[in-house]
Amino acid sequence: MIIARVLGILMVIGGIVLVFVSGNIADRVAEGRGEIRSGQEKVDATNKLFSYNRGTEFVGDQLTGSAQEKINAGTQEADKYDRLANNLQLGGYVVAGLGVIIFALSFIRRKK
Repeated sequence: MIIARVLGILMVIGGIVLVFVSGNIADRVAEGRGEIRSGQEKVDATNKLFSYNRGTEFVGDQLTGSAQEKINAGTQEADKYDRLANNLQLGGYVVAGLGVIIFALSFIRRKK
C-alpha cells in the first residue's frame, strides 16, 4: 500500500511538471509565431512594392525568396513544437489523474 501511495504522489508531481513544461513550450511557440508574423508582414510589404509589373516582380521574388523559405521552415517548426506542447499537456493531465486514482485506491483495504 505504501508503494502505491508513493507511486501515486510521484505520478501527480510528474503530471504537474509535464503540464508546466508544456505551458513553457507553448509560450515560446507563441513568441516565435509573433516573430514569424512580423517577418511575413515585411516580406508581403516588399512583394507588394515590387509587384507592379513583371520586371519588378522578378526582383521582388529574388529579394524575398530566401526570407520566405525561412518563414515557411519556421512555421513548420512552430507547428511541430505546438503539437509537442499539446501532447505533453494532455499526457500530464492523464498521468496526474492516474496518480490521483492510484493514491486514492491505496487507502482501500482489501479483504484477505
